Amino acid sequence: MSVETQVYKLMDLVSRHNYVTGLSMLEVLTLIGLYSAGMSIPIFNLGLQGAAITAHIYGAITIAILGILILAAAMRTNEMGLKFLSLLNVLFILVAAFEGLFYFGGFIDPSYALGMGVGFVGTLFAGTGVLFYCLSR
Repeated sequence: MSVETQVYKLMDLVSRHNYVTGLSMLEVLTLIGLYSAGMSIPIFNLGLQGAAITAHIYGAITIAILGILILAAAMRTNEMGLKFLSLLNVLFILVAAFEGLFYFGGFIDPSYALGMGVGFVGTLFAGTGVLFYCLSR
């Protein structure tokens, strides 16, 4: 199989459902990096300064943008399940962002970290749900 054929197969896969598949793949990969950056802060006792927190914040901004793009692309389809999963994805992103703003805003409380974790896990499940939904149809 030639490289050109493999590239065309990948492009067909990524462009399925108005590019929702490709965007959700990118979101899941970014979530893995976001988790690594976020968990390196307490594990290595880095504090709320430096490269790890900067990577975590920029990763969170990237996830928020990708979530909005996934929702916008899903709204252009005629599939209600995809619309529901993408809306759920954005809601979990908002939960994580809201709790993260309090946690990094100076109120160091474990309940805010728990809220960020719940938002992260929900985003991970909703994002992979969007991805599997697109791949299965």
